[in-house]
Amino acid sequence: MSTPTPPHSLIRDLRALPRSFWVLFAGTFINRFGTFVWPFLTIYLTRRGHSLTEAAWAISGVGAGAILGSAAGGWLSDHIGRRNTIMLGTFSTAVAMMLLYTASSLPAIIACTLLLGLTSGTYNPAASALIVDIVPNELRVRAYSAYRLAANAGFACGVSAGGLLANYSLFWLFAGDAITTASFGFIALLWLPHGLRGQTKNAPWSDAFGSLKRDTVFQALWIATLCSAIVFAQFGSTYSLHIMREGLTFDALGFHLAPEIVYGFLLAWNGIMVVFMELPLTSLTLRFDTRRVMALGFILIGLGFGLNAWCHTIPTLWVAMTIFTLGEMISSPMTSAFVARLAPERLRGRYMGILALAWNGASILGPQFGFRLFAYDPRYVWFGSAALGFTAAAITLGFTRSDTALETKPAATPAEDTVGAR
Repeated sequence: MSTPTPPHSLIRDLRALPRSFWVLFAGTFINRFGTFVWPFLTIYLTRRGHSLTEAAWAISGVGAGAILGSAAGGWLSDHIGRRNTIMLGTFSTAVAMMLLYTASSLPAIIACTLLLGLTSGTYNPAASALIVDIVPNELRVRAYSAYRLAANAGFACGVSAGGLLANYSLFWLFAGDAITTASFGFIALLWLPHGLRGQTKNAPWSDAFGSLKRDTVFQALWIATLCSAIVFAQFGSTYSLHIMREGLTFDALGFHLAPEIVYGFLLAWNGIMVVFMELPLTSLTLRFDTRRVMALGFILIGLGFGLNAWCHTIPTLWVAMTIFTLGEMISSPMTSAFVARLAPERLRGRYMGILALAWNGASILGPQFGFRLFAYDPRYVWFGSAALGFTAAAITLGFTRSDTALETKPAATPAEDTVGAR
């Protein structure tokens, strides 16, 4: 197996990324800064008197809608362009967010979470496909790491504010999320390129399904991603319940932090680690075999959440979150760049959309998996998370085709990558 080419310096690679990428970076940061509702949706619903089972169905509604949204987003980004899809998705998501705030009955809440999943699922595949359009092949792992840095920096800054809002103003929890999401849409309108569009004329869905059916490596990676995504789904469901159940508070210098705020700070730590460590860590992981790097990341993801079975204090939870985040930083950028290399140019949007289906499917399966096990015995959620992480790693190492075959494919030239991006 050939040794991967040593990467260029971090600063050199970041300077080489195009201006349009940094516009997407800024829009993503603003959007994710306002991710207030999803992490606190379980707390919001249970506070309003809904049972864990009802909360599970409502939260699963987001995933069910996002399955359709991801497929639609992949198709739309290939058909009408990446920028137009981002605009459509962000503006409609802002409306859906406020509709969810006004909903009171369980059927209305589920209908609104379905709509929210549908709209929010459309623009992420478009953003991922746009990165492939505008960034040369040799810089894409760096680009996906930087893109995740924007998302996690925004999340880390915003989630603590979300914890405060959850205590004092539920209206601004929803309104703040809607405003920042719409802001991303305006940034796309003013400054983002269209990206490739009109690809559905050259590659209808029948061609896309045929390509996906033949691509056994993508199928294996999709299943591994689904397993790890089910673990991630516990962030917005059982993980908050774990913190609340333990009644963890923090008192220092005259300040009293309620369990909701402790939960927010633990999630913020996840984002802070990604902001300050992922890009330098990528410089190291780029030197090793892609499959083994992804497998190590999946193992650490499972191990990190698996340890929660024995974590009942803030320091031990912090250690478990640190291990989990290391796994996330190792696996996620590699996975996105790997799929970008697998996807034929005319099918990029739909490949990214189908990959997003794994995450959105986990949004349905994850709460059902987590809440049911939590009701039986909370430790089983974390044992199950560990098993899923190890399963994802085993699947990744079992690819039938070496990823180094993809490494030897000719890198797309800047001219090829920017076709239709004006």
